[in-house]
Amino acid sequence: MTLSGTPVRIYFERHNLTDDQWAELGLLIAEEQPRPGQRMKVRPETLLARRGGLRGLLGRHQIRLDPDQAVRRLLEQTKADDQLALTSLDSSRADSELPAAPFVGLQRVQSRRLRRELRRFQQRDLEKLQGLAHGANFSVPGAGKTTVAIALHLHAQEQGRVDRLLVVAPLSAFDAWEEEAQGIVDPPLSIGRWRGGALPATDVVLVNYQRLPNSTDRLTEWMTRERVHLVVDEAHRAKRGAAGGWGRALLDLAPLAARRDILTGTPAPNHPRDLRALLDILWPGGRVSARLPRQAMQQEPPMTAMASVAEAIRPIYVRTNKRELELPDVVVGRIRVAMSPLQRQIYDAMLSQYAGMFDLDRRDRTMFAQMGDVVMYLLQAASSPQLLARGAGQSQSYRYPPLAIPAGSRLARLVETYAAHEVPAKVQRACAIVYENSMAGRKTLVWSNFPDNLLALEVQLAGLYPSVIYGAIPSDETAQPGVRTRERELERFRSDPRCMVLLANPAAMSEGVSLHRTCHDAIYLDRTFNAGQYLQSLDRIHRLGLSPDVQTNVTLLLADGTIDDRVDRRVAEKTRRLSQMLDDPGLVQMALPDDDDSGDLVDDPEDLEEILEHLGGARTDVSERWEVQPA
Repeated sequence: MTLSGTPVRIYFERHNLTDDQWAELGLLIAEEQPRPGQRMKVRPETLLARRGGLRGLLGRHQIRLDPDQAVRRLLEQTKADDQLALTSLDSSRADSELPAAPFVGLQRVQSRRLRRELRRFQQRDLEKLQGLAHGANFSVPGAGKTTVAIALHLHAQEQGRVDRLLVVAPLSAFDAWEEEAQGIVDPPLSIGRWRGGALPATDVVLVNYQRLPNSTDRLTEWMTRERVHLVVDEAHRAKRGAAGGWGRALLDLAPLAARRDILTGTPAPNHPRDLRALLDILWPGGRVSARLPRQAMQQEPPMTAMASVAEAIRPIYVRTNKRELELPDVVVGRIRVAMSPLQRQIYDAMLSQYAGMFDLDRRDRTMFAQMGDVVMYLLQAASSPQLLARGAGQSQSYRYPPLAIPAGSRLARLVETYAAHEVPAKVQRACAIVYENSMAGRKTLVWSNFPDNLLALEVQLAGLYPSVIYGAIPSDETAQPGVRTRERELERFRSDPRCMVLLANPAAMSEGVSLHRTCHDAIYLDRTFNAGQYLQSLDRIHRLGLSPDVQTNVTLLLADGTIDDRVDRRVAEKTRRLSQMLDDPGLVQMALPDDDDSGDLVDDPEDLEEILEHLGGARTDVSERWEVQPA
């Protein structure tokens, strides 16, 4: 039996296999069952992950496998990479015992040198990554991961290992990469954004995640011709692995790269198992990710298991934590806001409605998508009930169906006329804080997951010339002339003294943007269960380079007795886990100001339990759930 193709298109030829043998092979490894007489298509990631089972099947039936040169090279390189990584993981030496060899290659690399002197922790991380075939940089946002990655690329070029650099990153991070590639290297690296068609003939090629799933064929063709260094920035976006479009595309491309590096400050934002997909991008086939401790992969891992994850994979990643940045502490405060009687009645009626709908088996995973809708509606009701009347318009950052409020019901009338009765309590409090900050000459960053909240705040704060960034605000590269863009709104916030507030959506701006030289106050009007997105957004104003005499203030607005409390508790728990796993108490400090206690909207069983408990606390009779009396 032959095995042929390219590293992303592999085919088994049947030859002399019986029908039963061919069917057994298909069940084990085929992407889809072939028709009679057809070749069997196999994804490289599946082939690598099921090598052991394939060897057993071939041996049991005494079938000889004859891979062609391309497939043989893929298997041999993967085996060599795995062996290097597993040897590192088997080493008992602590990081402090690793030899600190002097770094070479920064002064002149292919006629290029770094203009910037690396910080001590950046130098340390770079030296360790140099010794790895592929590596992960899990340093906190703002620690200079981009700088280290560029220096690492220059070193790999000097070794003759790579020629070009492919960076997969969110669109919001493109500016940072362009600034670093052109600002810290002399002479600058040429850098281009790929918009489809021919790839830019530049040293560095930028591709955003959204473009990735439909670009694998073009990128495959390019990567098979050139020695490419693949860097996956904000790699937590691919945590779903082969189950998600972005992760699947990266798993297909990863074996083609001469070197692979992943960058993220939140490698396991929801659960330690999020690390599996990231490790499989670095080392396809699953042999390295299989070293993650089993107890940490449980649905509810013990807190003691978190530290074991870091210990198990410590030799193959680097991490600069908050303490090492020597930044001044963040002052984080929760403000519990009491809703008006009218808003409370609307919220309680919705809670009772959902309590009646979801008396379901908690093992039923099909409710995850439905619960995502429920969470978003409850978050809307807790921040601004007028959002419920607008459905899923173009300004929404999440795609979920409009709330089905019975036409003509009292709740429908209350929701439709809510804006005429009052300004929501959390919106009032946010505006008060923003105006107070502006009087003191301090600019404020306000976060909300709902763009309609941002648009409402834009009207309320018109006198402060607000900038606004959410999904519908285009980038410079796609905008029509005269249209406001994300880049222009950011620049206006940074440089216009009249613009005292930036209204932003975490889905559009939680990553890749630095505002620590401009703004030192942030307000969260609402948050979701996405802990990684929250932690990323925090670091927009708390980053390396912050003056030691600057105080950074973060305010969390929580509508008392609502879903906000449940979200707050779950984000805190996820942050504790990540903190223990990465030995970084700075994460706990950022997310947990005291001890009184975010992709898919709901993708964690423990989030689901928290929502069901909240719904179970509803007191209103379900039969009267839409009969709400006006305040």
